Amino acid sequence: MAEPMPVPLEREANRARFWVNWVLALLTIVGAALVMTFAVGAVMSTAACSTVECPDVGPSGVLFGVFYYGAPAIAALTILASFFTAWRPRGFIVPVTGWLLLVLDVLALSIAFRR
Repeated sequence: MAEPMPVPLEREANRARFWVNWVLALLTIVGAALVMTFAVGAVMSTAACSTVECPDVGPSGVLFGVFYYGAPAIAALTILASFFTAWRPRGFIVPVTGWLLLVLDVLALSIAFRR
């Protein structure tokens, strides 16, 4: 009677790495939603300002559009790239980079709308 073969540890590590990669990648959707909420809040904080009262109230419409619509684009690109990199040993770099870009987006928005 043959004993069952144990599952190699490397295979278990690959599986864990795969799931961590996908969880981080899918959570960029939540991060993008938070960035967009922060951006709307930043714009609404300038609602009572006019150009006379607040001469420098924030970025131009094009730059704000990049900040606002860049967040879901980052999430979409992160998920798309994860289809190709999730099983790779350093595939976690893709969602970590996506999260870094989302954090930089919030930082840029907070600097652009400071008073």
